[in-house]
Amino acid sequence: MKKMFLVLILISSVCLCGFAGTRSETPEEGWSSLSYENIPVLKVMESREGYVIIYQKNKIGVGSTVIPKSWAKGNPDEPRKLKFRNLKSGIVKPYMTVIKKDGEFHRVILNLPTSKTNTVWGSLKEIKEGLDKTNLDDIKL
Repeated sequence: MKKMFLVLILISSVCLCGFAGTRSETPEEGWSSLSYENIPVLKVMESREGYVIIYQKNKIGVGSTVIPKSWAKGNPDEPRKLKFRNLKSGIVKPYMTVIKKDGEFHRVILNLPTSKTNTVWGSLKEIKEGLDKTNLDDIKL
């Protein structure tokens, strides 16, 4: 009985080794070219031209960036670069997700309460800098 049990184990291990061939593709071939980074948002200042996002940097500093409102409108040639996702107040802190494709900026998703009465929202009369032609294709963090 013990010999028969050992023979079965030996046969099953040989069969498993035969089915476990090598993979023909390297692991990188199946990977996506997209990557993302979630960044905590402290304040969103809205103006007529765009949004000034004040965000937390590496848990020790504060940074700001400007996002044009035109990014929220898509066109047939290029998908929109800005998307809003509603968060319920108090459950999750506001954050933005910056998505990169092949290491280059692709789109940004603002995850925050859409109610303008929330303390995350503020307003500006105008944005004085950061919304020029050189900043319309990328987000500077």
